[in-house]
Amino acid sequence: MTLRNLHEMPWIGELPVMDLANTVLCGAGPAGEEVDLLADPKLLASWREKAADRELAELPLEQLKELREPVRLALDAGARQVPLPGPTRTWLNALAARAPVTFQVDDSGRLTECEAGGPVTAMLARRTLVLAAGQEQARLRRCPAPSCGMFFLARRRDQAWCSIGCGNRARAARRSGQRPE
Repeated sequence: MTLRNLHEMPWIGELPVMDLANTVLCGAGPAGEEVDLLADPKLLASWREKAADRELAELPLEQLKELREPVRLALDAGARQVPLPGPTRTWLNALAARAPVTFQVDDSGRLTECEAGGPVTAMLARRTLVLAAGQEQARLRRCPAPSCGMFFLARRRDQAWCSIGCGNRARAARRSGQRPE
């Protein structure tokens, strides 16, 4: 991951759950350490500008940090297709219970489930549970490329990396004898 990519954040802006989870970049720092987008004021400002959900982006920093850990733990478990850790599951379930859901019938007579408001943290918890344990779980991945570790939804069954750049880095690391993360 280049410094330019950190400031441009091309991976932010699609799904609020992924936006929050992907504020930690594994091994992207100068000495291979994690880069926390919420810890750097400029990166945080850039993230807030690009995040898909305005309410999420405007949450206080401490609330974002508190919410991020269980979201990342749930997505990690979902990507590995293992059960969510008990405390994470309990916390997210309790928070998601505050996100009301309603059903509507559209013009073609199809029944659809819709979120009916509630706190942004509750809606994010609900969406996290849907990604980590719902039908989308089969597409949920964590990029194994060096200096990445991003969560993403695979577009193809055989998609291993979040981006072409990560695939290139992983193949280059494999050729040079390095072990991908």
